Amino acid sequence: MARLVLNAVLAGHEGRVWQASWDTAGDRLATCSGDRSARIWTPLAPALFFAGAQGAEAMELDAGEQQTSGSWQCVETIDNAHKRTVRSVAFEPTQGRALATASFDGTTAIWEKEPGGDAYECMATLEGHENEAKSVAWSPSGQLLATCGRDKSVWIWESNGEGDFDCISVLMEHLQDVKMVLWHPTDELLASFSYDNTIRIWKDDGDDWCTAATLTGHMSTVWGGAFSPDGRYLASVSDDRTVRIWTQRAAAAAGGADAGFYVQPTLAYECVATVPDSVHTRAIYSVSWCGPAAGAPADDLGLLATGCSDNAVRIFRVAAAGARVGVELVHTLENAHGLSDVNCVQWNQAHPGWLATCGDDGTARIWRFEP
Repeated sequence: MARLVLNAVLAGHEGRVWQASWDTAGDRLATCSGDRSARIWTPLAPALFFAGAQGAEAMELDAGEQQTSGSWQCVETIDNAHKRTVRSVAFEPTQGRALATASFDGTTAIWEKEPGGDAYECMATLEGHENEAKSVAWSPSGQLLATCGRDKSVWIWESNGEGDFDCISVLMEHLQDVKMVLWHPTDELLASFSYDNTIRIWKDDGDDWCTAATLTGHMSTVWGGAFSPDGRYLASVSDDRTVRIWTQRAAAAAGGADAGFYVQPTLAYECVATVPDSVHTRAIYSVSWCGPAAGAPADDLGLLATGCSDNAVRIFRVAAAGARVGVELVHTLENAHGLSDVNCVQWNQAHPGWLATCGDDGTARIWRFEP
């Protein structure tokens, strides 16, 4: 029977942990918190841990555990990184030396540690959002950075090196808070998820960034999403307790005169699967997509994990079924963080089957999925 096995607890934050983010190599995990700090964690022996050879012994789930497991260590703490809650954190994907943090103080900070350096230093502070910044994400090339906020805007920044960033576009098409931004894994496309119940796909048309597609169907706030590792599908999660899976179809016809100045619908997306609202009992805050195992059948699309305000983590197996997609619930882990919301789930793409979660209990947790 499929199950999630707890292998490590990461404790040290003094407030709820909002997000966890793996680096590209999969050996470091960054977390951020309401305590205004960001932390970086690593196993004492990463190769042995993820191979299950050292320090990866299963733990009996203890909802009240507040001590870091002996197999992991906090290697960096950026205290008072911002004046308010740090809501989002992301490693730069190409070299992994830089870390971005987005905060409710309205700013996004870029931190970097030189080889052999003692601590992370703030290389740049990106300002412009009128109030809370909710999410930050690097493009796969590391050249672009996207942020979004409560001011309904999405900002795109370009890195010029040496901590120098220019804002190249401010996108104001959403009607309410923007909760999350997410880059496509292979194409220069950006997805944004909003309190206005929609998802927008943004694309550079050569002159500026514009809405290439608007995905509608959720009945309440869309909290976030995850692309499949090959980029063919997009999963989204919502306050309406559903998970939707979308895929790109034929190009859309050009929009009408009232479509909006920054709306040029050149892409069309179709919802090909919906996990009904009877599966999750409260709002779903986070989703992460892990690709299929090596040698898996061609129709195997991998695994989805969801983190929910009903305190549970759920694992779904996803498979192609003709023009549609099948989604099967294979495991539900109740009270993954005790009686606390699960704010984020993140598969480790470099070490398949390993999942990080974080919650309102102030911890991050490392799990191994056993199918």
